[in-house]
Amino acid sequence: MSQEGYEAFKKILDSKGMAFKNRIKSHSFTLNIFTGNASELNEGLAIIENPDVGVKLMSQQHKQEGLQAHREINRLFHNYLAAAKTLIDHTRVFIEDHYSDSVVESRYKDKILNEFAHDFLARFVQDLRNFMLHNGLPHNEMTISYVKGVPSVESSINLDTEKLKEWSRWTKPSKEFLNQQSKKLSLSDLIEPYSEKVVGLHNWLLNELNSYHEKDLKELHELQLALDRLDKNVT
Repeated sequence: MSQEGYEAFKKILDSKGMAFKNRIKSHSFTLNIFTGNASELNEGLAIIENPDVGVKLMSQQHKQEGLQAHREINRLFHNYLAAAKTLIDHTRVFIEDHYSDSVVESRYKDKILNEFAHDFLARFVQDLRNFMLHNGLPHNEMTISYVKGVPSVESSINLDTEKLKEWSRWTKPSKEFLNQQSKKLSLSDLIEPYSEKVVGLHNWLLNELNSYHEKDLKELHELQLALDRLDKNVT
């Protein structure tokens, strides 16, 4: 590389646009941990929720297979709850470290206050992680139910909301959430809407950050074009 090319390359590395891209890339690893755990848990639940598989796993003949499948779902559920809290903490620190007193921080805090802080579902999932730390995995069961009037079977893994209510440290939104549920709360009915809500938040945040760094990204693009032109001239 020529001296001119080296200087152009160094400008790219030192630019604000590249610094932003590196920051967002680093933060994306935590989001990927969450979405990866969500995907694995959903895949596991989908297998058990297949009536043919569910009936087989809950039969006496396949008792050990069913027990191991249930254990695996609990492992994935544990990882999901842990990843959810990790993502919350990492994102808060990410904003505080890089966007303190900026419009991004202000809009992010408003978003959390309006859509998460008092949201029954969001608070319940967060509290459930704390419940897990202090009490172990929440009680859940693999169940089969026969739909009345329909020749079909439904299989699922459900949380026992009555047992969960016995814990004294639920926040008010979580208590409200539990009071709205029947005795059995399907893990799928909990995981899918929460995951969608979290992914939506981070898509929104990425758009906000891209807008905030629009000038920096434009400068980075121009620097990269300049380096490309130098490379073409050399060749």
